[in-house]
Amino acid sequence: MIYVTADIHGYYEAFLHLLREIDFSQRDFLYVIGDTIDKGPESFRVLEHIMNTENMELILGNHEEFLLEGLKSRVYGKRNFIDMELWFKHGGEETFEEYNRMSAEQQQRIFRFLSTRPLYQILGSTVLVHGGVIPKKKQYSSWRELMEEQDRQTLLWAKEEFLMHPFDINLEGRVIFGHTPTSEIQRVRGEKQTPGVVWRNGKRMGIDGGYLFGGRLIAICLDNDRIYYVK
Repeated sequence: MIYVTADIHGYYEAFLHLLREIDFSQRDFLYVIGDTIDKGPESFRVLEHIMNTENMELILGNHEEFLLEGLKSRVYGKRNFIDMELWFKHGGEETFEEYNRMSAEQQQRIFRFLSTRPLYQILGSTVLVHGGVIPKKKQYSSWRELMEEQDRQTLLWAKEEFLMHPFDINLEGRVIFGHTPTSEIQRVRGEKQTPGVVWRNGKRMGIDGGYLFGGRLIAICLDNDRIYYVK
C-alpha cells in the first residue's frame, strides 16, 4: 500500500502512532509531504526515522527550507527572504539548538539529505506537493507539464492564490497537499470549520490536520482512499 501524510512538525510519538494505525510494514511505502520539523519537541527523531527507512520518502516542505536557507545565511552569510530570525519566529529556534548539539558528521548528513529532496512527486494522476500548485492556463497535456512550470516559491509556500481561486484545469486526477491546516483553509474560504479533517475541493485535497494546534495527523492510502486520523 502507498500512504501519504504531512506536517508532523516534530511530534515523533504521534508519528509512531500513525504508523501503527496504518499497520505500516516493509511491503508499504510512505510519502511525507513536508514539514517534519519545527514547533514540536522531537524534530530530528522524526527526520532521522524517515532518513533511515528505505520505504519512506520526504518531499520538501517550507520548514525544511527554513532550515536549509537559515543555515546558509548563518554559515555563508547568504541573504535571501529566509534568514535565521524569520526561521526562529516560525518555530526553528529549538530545531537550530538541537542541530548545533549534533556532531559535524550528523549535521552534514542531514544537510545533504534535505538538499536533495524533491519538491513534488507525480504518481499517475495524483500529485503530491507541500504548498500548492498555481496553473497559468486551463489546458495541459499532462501533470508533468503543469508541475514543470511551477516555481519553488509556489511549491513550498502557496496559500491564498492556490486556495481561494478555482482550480480549473483539464487534467483528471488530484493534488494532495499539506502546509495550510485544513481548519485554516475552511476559515479563509468562509466554510464551516471542522478541525483535523481532510479538506476536499474538486481536484484539491488538503491533509494538514493541524496536529500542533490541537487537530489531528492525517494519512491517506492511495490504493483505496482510506483516511486515517491520529489525535
